[in-house]
Amino acid sequence: MRSVLPLLLLSLVLVACNEAPPDVVSSGNALMADMQYYPVEAGSAWEYRVDTMRNGSWAKGVAQVRSSITGTRAVDSLSYAVQLNQVITAMGPTTDTLFVRKTAAGVMMSSPGLIQLASIGSIPGLPIEDIPSEFLAVPSVDNPQTEWTIFNFEYSPIPLLTIRYRISGRYRGRTSVVTDQRTYKDCAHVTLSIDASIPNPDNILVPITIDEDADFYYTRAHGIVVIEGSTAIFTLLRGGLPLDLTYGQARQELINFDIPQPDPFCP
Repeated sequence: MRSVLPLLLLSLVLVACNEAPPDVVSSGNALMADMQYYPVEAGSAWEYRVDTMRNGSWAKGVAQVRSSITGTRAVDSLSYAVQLNQVITAMGPTTDTLFVRKTAAGVMMSSPGLIQLASIGSIPGLPIEDIPSEFLAVPSVDNPQTEWTIFNFEYSPIPLLTIRYRISGRYRGRTSVVTDQRTYKDCAHVTLSIDASIPNPDNILVPITIDEDADFYYTRAHGIVVIEGSTAIFTLLRGGLPLDLTYGQARQELINFDIPQPDPFCP
């Protein structure tokens, strides 16, 4: 009997490896696999509700975001998971793309626009040589980096005129975040911030200043469950560069998900 038992266990593992792992949906069983703060299995999908602050109170459901991992893409010998985002508003749907990969440092993100911008050669007089092709979204839980610079541009074409644009990240530890559906515990809390000063076309002596941030909450199994803060950061995530005078507040909250579970017994 002892000689048969190892063979039986091995056969069970081989059967499990030959079968597709089950998807886990928000109405079903709990997620068991540790996705290291971002699922990147093809077919992983999320649906978010977007709320905005209007006249001091939250207006719920002004938009929806549907995101899914559609495959992989190689960029400069790096392999990224491709995430397609569809943003649905009263004006109709728009789409954008994120690239995601996981490293020992944490979850890295990029986009087609950022990769294209980083590939531009140097321009005399403009310090753009250090534009990154990706940025740290959430640090590794084992050795989290507490603060990091995503983008740092400063240019003084003439005396008394400085153009500054800085984007940075900060890891604030683990916490719980409450949504309408549930409380997500032990979330990695990350803040992304923009600190900028740009010329004001209406009054060159009074520059436009941007001091905006938003909080991101990640769980090990689901990825992003809540984003809350300045709409400037939401513009940044959609591939735009925030240059407005004022910004509102928004909240993106996970309401549904469908995430394929990698088999823990198979490499």
